[in-house]
Amino acid sequence: MKSESMDKEKKESTGNHDSTSDVHHTYIFESEEKKSIKYFPNNIRVEPVTNFKGYKTFYQVPFRLYKNDQLWVPPFSNEMKGFFKKNNPFWSHAEGKLFIAIKNNKVIGRIAAIIDHSYCKTVGEKIGFFGFFECMEDYECAQALFQTAQDWLIEKKMRIMRGPIDGRVDVGCGFLYTGFHLRPSLLSTYSPVYYVSYAERFGLKKCRDLILYYIDLTKPIPKELEEKAQQRVASGIQVRPFDRLRTSKELKWWVNLFLETFADHWGYVPVSEEEVKTRFGIKQLRWFVDSRLFLVAEIKGSPVAYIWSTPDYNQVFQKMHGRLGPFELIRYLCTKQKINVGKLHLIGIKKEFRNQTIGSLLNYEILVEMKNRGYVGAEVGWIDEQNTVAHTTIAITGATVYKKHRVFEKDLMIPTVVEKRNTHEN
Repeated sequence: MKSESMDKEKKESTGNHDSTSDVHHTYIFESEEKKSIKYFPNNIRVEPVTNFKGYKTFYQVPFRLYKNDQLWVPPFSNEMKGFFKKNNPFWSHAEGKLFIAIKNNKVIGRIAAIIDHSYCKTVGEKIGFFGFFECMEDYECAQALFQTAQDWLIEKKMRIMRGPIDGRVDVGCGFLYTGFHLRPSLLSTYSPVYYVSYAERFGLKKCRDLILYYIDLTKPIPKELEEKAQQRVASGIQVRPFDRLRTSKELKWWVNLFLETFADHWGYVPVSEEEVKTRFGIKQLRWFVDSRLFLVAEIKGSPVAYIWSTPDYNQVFQKMHGRLGPFELIRYLCTKQKINVGKLHLIGIKKEFRNQTIGSLLNYEILVEMKNRGYVGAEVGWIDEQNTVAHTTIAITGATVYKKHRVFEKDLMIPTVVEKRNTHEN
């Protein structure tokens, strides 16, 4: 068994996989087909990723792009690699293609084209995504990447290209639109200012803005929020921490409540319970969940709502350079107590208990805990710009708009000047 494991790791590191049959492939990007390379003006070419060696190049693009950027937080290698594994439940209803852009024999960008067939079925439209987009400050590079993803989606009969969406909205979505001077928090995306202008220049239009809020915890918690919380407690609602020592039992109700509360949210689609368990690091909850920041509201012992928040671990992860080895784990354990900002990720309430200020109760309890820890602030979101209920609830906390991310889209049935550019394939 040890020998087989070593052989597998060796194959992954070199990109030399068994090519006798597709069933032996581990990743969705692996292919035995001849590379179809697209050539563009100014010595730019875009080629698909077909093996692990190409994927490593794909993964490393942002490390070159942001090498002098003090704000960027590198993604964890194993986490991103795991997303593209064929056994990820997401790929049971989705397909995708990864591409890298090369200019004068130097890698200058990357993009993925992805189709979630469950999403298309849910919304009733043929919408394909572009995601994992990164490129140097060179519009011709961006244009070549957008064009390549667009061409692939058109080949697949998609009518709309939307993005950036990294396959699923919870993996990453939206170009940063405001707040470029701020470090990205946990589970939020980061991108240079020129990405927005490149998208617009290519003909992509606004689809949706995603709003992040900031709560200044150096100020007193608003009296209105405290009063609403006290009213809910007086009505018989009890709040307890998530029991991480009984994670399996907790997940039985939590997964179902997650699916119910997010069924109508923008970008989410119905998926299996098993797929939900692959998201947000849920399978590892027992080990990293902070119970005092993951609260459950109950009525007569039955969960009716939850709020999931965490310390903003990006303050630590930024120094780990995308690695999670023994040295990085020691750094994490030694520095996590220095985190001074929190992150409110998700809040879910059963339909029959909504509009009863339970959300305000949970927000209040979380903010009290964060203040007791000495946190100076907390980030909330993202929240879809059209989710008026969530915006109203957050406003009671005294939160202010902190950042915006924008998701773009393009009607692929409307030809533009961009498509008239001559390209040829090899």
